[in-house]
Amino acid sequence: MNVRLVEGHGCHYVEGSATEQFIQREQDAVALIGLCGELSAGRLLLYAANLPESFFDLKSGVAGAILQKFVNYHMKVALVVHPDHYRGKFKEFILEANRGRHFHAFPEKGDAELWLAND
Repeated sequence: MNVRLVEGHGCHYVEGSATEQFIQREQDAVALIGLCGELSAGRLLLYAANLPESFFDLKSGVAGAILQKFVNYHMKVALVVHPDHYRGKFKEFILEANRGRHFHAFPEKGDAELWLAND
């Protein structure tokens, strides 16, 4: 798992590699949460490439299972994802999720970082 601890914008968070897929199922999310705990980081910046393609197909249940793990462990998660990934019900899901406090999706990394820094 290629991640790094980042300190910026008045907070610290764990950031995944922009090109590596390392989350495939719930257990991978739990391992990542454990790593964040070891680094004392309650915030996480992910990229679309970090997730399986099935994450973007809500019928698969993968997005719900993974995101529920992050919510259960009080992780604040920002996802950098190009709007081209917003297919079908996933677009509606993102619009709804972006109203909450635990998970937001952004087309640009800078916007994701600013959201992570705000409490």
